[in-house]
Amino acid sequence: MKMFKKVMNGLAFVEKLILAVSTLLILVLTVGNVFSRKVIHQSWSFTEELVVAVFVLITLLAAALACREGGLVNLSLVTDRLPARMKRGFLLVNTVLSVCFTSVLFYYGLEKVLAQLENGKRTYVLNWPEWIFWSFVPIGAACMILHFIEFYLDTCAREKEDSQS
Repeated sequence: MKMFKKVMNGLAFVEKLILAVSTLLILVLTVGNVFSRKVIHQSWSFTEELVVAVFVLITLLAAALACREGGLVNLSLVTDRLPARMKRGFLLVNTVLSVCFTSVLFYYGLEKVLAQLENGKRTYVLNWPEWIFWSFVPIGAACMILHFIEFYLDTCAREKEDSQS
């Protein structure tokens, strides 16, 4: 369990680093494009492709980090009033359903990446392979799956420690 937690902490660190760099990239590209349009009267057409793709990456990685903290899709109005044993059952059901949904997202995202690898489709402006940008979907989904499981295990471990105290 300790090794799993070390790996997950490392993954979370990498995700936070990617989020910081990606946010900075979007900021620089967007401000640069606005400056270029207003001052030089030239638009950077490539910024739209990059910003949209990186925004997808940011959204999925941020959702994955929210899963790690239990802050994603959780309505605790009913479960807060339940005994601890029933809360654990609801948490298990919630985790299983969330992992199932995210697995579907991973599967179809990976299917799209493989299809684009086969047909060699490229982006309109940058002429980069589209599979690069679509790979953000299965990467983000995989991170979400791991963090859903991590949150469940952490919550169960915390409850076990609380009951032993």
